[in-house]
Amino acid sequence: MADQNHDIETQAGTVTETGHDAGVHGYDHWYQDSSVWVALAIITFFLLLIWKKIPAMIGRMLDNKVSEIATQLDNARSLREEASALLAKYQRDQRGAEKMAADRIAKAEAEVKILTAEANSQIKEITGRRIKLAEQKIAQAEANALKEIRQLVVQVATTAARELIADNMKLKDQNALTKSSIDKLDRQLH
Repeated sequence: MADQNHDIETQAGTVTETGHDAGVHGYDHWYQDSSVWVALAIITFFLLLIWKKIPAMIGRMLDNKVSEIATQLDNARSLREEASALLAKYQRDQRGAEKMAADRIAKAEAEVKILTAEANSQIKEITGRRIKLAEQKIAQAEANALKEIRQLVVQVATTAARELIADNMKLKDQNALTKSSIDKLDRQLH
């Protein structure tokens, strides 16, 4: 066991008088440590960036990008405002069109009522005229029928009277009587 403890002590290393543990890293000097070189490289890199004004260039690029995005946002806002204005205009136009359509429908309904009333009035008037005309035609037909019946009666009576008179009268008296009877009937009819 004593051998094992001795090996551990030799592996852990010894602390030097300066207080550095030379055995742990295995370096006797600072320039042999790789972490020092990495730190120096990073510092050098940042110094080069500052010396070449890379942060300013990155800042300008970012500023340009910010201004470009701001311009796009302004354009988007203006487009949105234009779209909102157009939407409002179309909505007003639509409301106006709906109102106009409602007004036209109301006017059309009023015109239909007026035209219906006029048509009913004209139908009544035409029907009344036709009824009067039919009544006149019926009265005229009745008058014509009566006239024809009277003429027929006159003819029948005249023929019968001729025959009776012919049987009972002389020819000369017969013609004079017939003529006077016909003249009387003609005067009565006209």
